[in-house]
Amino acid sequence: NTELNNLVVSKTILHPQKNTTGHDHVGQEEVYHFISGEGYMKLGDETIMVREGSIVLIPDGAFHKVWNTSTIEDLVFVCIFDGKRNH
Repeated sequence: NTELNNLVVSKTILHPQKNTTGHDHVGQEEVYHFISGEGYMKLGDETIMVREGSIVLIPDGAFHKVWNTSTIEDLVFVCIFDGKRNH
C-alpha cells in the first residue's frame, strides 16, 4: 500500500501446515479478513476457527497468531490497520 498515508492493508498467503509468528500491536487495532482456506487464530486467551469469509477484530495490544490447518490449501487473509507496521 503506497497510496494511503495512514491505513495499512496487506495480504498474507499462509501455506499448508504453516503459522504466523504471533505478535501484538500496542496502540493499534487491526482487522483480519480471511479470503480462502481454513485454520484457527489465537486471539489473547481465545482460539477462533477461521475460514473463507471470517472477519476477526483485534483489539489494541491483543496477541494474535494464525495457523493453517490444511494439508493442501493455502490460508489467505487480508490485514487492515491504522499506522505503520511495527513487526
